[in-house]
Amino acid sequence: MIRRLLHDIGYVIAYVLFVGANTPESVVKRLRVAYRIVGVRIVETPQVDSVERTIFLCPYRNLAANWFGEKWICHDILDRVDDGYVTYLRRHKGIEYQRPRGCADLAYCDESEYCYSEVSGLE
Repeated sequence: MIRRLLHDIGYVIAYVLFVGANTPESVVKRLRVAYRIVGVRIVETPQVDSVERTIFLCPYRNLAANWFGEKWICHDILDRVDDGYVTYLRRHKGIEYQRPRGCADLAYCDESEYCYSEVSGLE
């Protein structure tokens, strides 16, 4: 129930965050502003093919890990809010948002403290 509530909060925030943003480029600009507002330091912003990628330090990765388990804040709280963004962008903007995840699967971004997200048009 809490996860669904967090998803719904993200969905509502998306209406405000993405008002007027109708392209992957404008959506990713808004996301980067949102990341900075919550204290995320963006490291790199490459465009790979038609995908806008944002690589950043994961400041909340181990927050409260001693009490709730490793990556609890990132994966059980922030990811559910991001899921609301994903739903909104797909449903209303026709844009694919791959929410933040670890860099382990990127060849040039294997540092454990880095995460990345991607934005592109739906295919």
